[in-house]
Amino acid sequence: MRVINCLVVIALAAACSLQWAANAEVALEVDPNGYIVYCPCMGRFGNQAEQFLGSLQFAKHLNRTLILPPFIEYVKYEIKFTPFDDYIDVDRLREYHRVVLFRDFMEQLAPQIWKEENRTIFCYASRDFGTSSSSSSSKPPVNGCNPFEGSPFREFWRGVGVADFAGGSVFYGPLHTDFTFAGEWTAQFSAQSRPVLAFVGAPSAFPTNSKAVQLQKYVHFSRRMVEASRRHRERLGFARAPYLAVHIRHGTDWSRACELIKSNADLKTLFSSQQCLNGDNYAQSGPRAPPFVTYDLCLPSAEQLVASIRYALDGHNAYRHPEAPIQYLYIATDLDNRALWTALHDQLNREGFNLTLITPSETIHVNGTVTKHPLNLPSPPHFMVDLHLLSTANVFLGNCISSFSAFASRYRLYNLHFEQSTHFFAVDRPLKVRRLAHDEL
Repeated sequence: MRVINCLVVIALAAACSLQWAANAEVALEVDPNGYIVYCPCMGRFGNQAEQFLGSLQFAKHLNRTLILPPFIEYVKYEIKFTPFDDYIDVDRLREYHRVVLFRDFMEQLAPQIWKEENRTIFCYASRDFGTSSSSSSSKPPVNGCNPFEGSPFREFWRGVGVADFAGGSVFYGPLHTDFTFAGEWTAQFSAQSRPVLAFVGAPSAFPTNSKAVQLQKYVHFSRRMVEASRRHRERLGFARAPYLAVHIRHGTDWSRACELIKSNADLKTLFSSQQCLNGDNYAQSGPRAPPFVTYDLCLPSAEQLVASIRYALDGHNAYRHPEAPIQYLYIATDLDNRALWTALHDQLNREGFNLTLITPSETIHVNGTVTKHPLNLPSPPHFMVDLHLLSTANVFLGNCISSFSAFASRYRLYNLHFEQSTHFFAVDRPLKVRRLAHDEL
């Protein structure tokens, strides 16, 4: 019995030792160069991910650790927050620059270097909300950044545990949150006097600059999302088959946004249109890319959907991989339009492509029979599952204007080098890379 008790004691001591070692490994040290934190308060995941690249670049050039905010999501008209590392592999980001999760910073470092009474908030100029109905307060307008005015600003700061910026507001204009101003930022706001630069919004333009776009090479999906995508693909029966993934945006909100183009015939950019137009942010798509944003790029017709899918399939089946033709068409969309999917299926199979369509809620087989997705399978799938399947497909066909498509096209270009199999609706050429200088990486 004594021997057993001794073994138990030794085992407990070993377990405690291992636990102490694990805790020691995650203990954070204060970065003497300071930190940057911000609210990712513009748009949904695609916009937040693009502005993250500019924010990461900005932190790198200021040589401050970037605090990784949770992603803001809008689920059934409610705001929720998802930890950054649920979706993105944080260790891969550290290959480029120092980063720390928001929750770890607040738990371990904020009590030392970002005490409540010393917190200040940065903005370019005053954000005056006054007493409008959209304001959360009936107080007179206050000259300041007003970080708790408006949604999701208020919900974000409260959600991450910041109740007040007692140190007040700092207007940084005429400076800009651009890496080319790094010297001015460092000179004006030292890490000793301002250990944490907290911004009311992302310190990045949207769309972000061409050099920041290249930082996508450090942005990888988390293991959790890769595994979720693998399981989804297996359960739908196309785990090992070549597939074309399309991102079709045609929901009500998107259709309304596209209407802006009709009243702006010479519009040169809209949202993430640089990814396929002749701009400097992603690439150049060749002489057939339109010089302006067109309505078709934003909201292609059913005929244009078929034409672009046909072009993408021909490029793979006839030229690049005739030995392994595409068998599945995976559809990620903001509106599950079953009538449209049936029409696409019938037209493409009449042309001899022999495709099985995977839609958000059902599978349309080559012979036209329809199988509903299992009841315990999310329908539609989680948007990050869609995004991973778009990003890693044998062939991708996206929406030129969409920032969600832009994440997939960046990932394919800079992480996988799938230039020739990345296409956009209403642009009948694959992505043709215009290589940019890498001296900033």
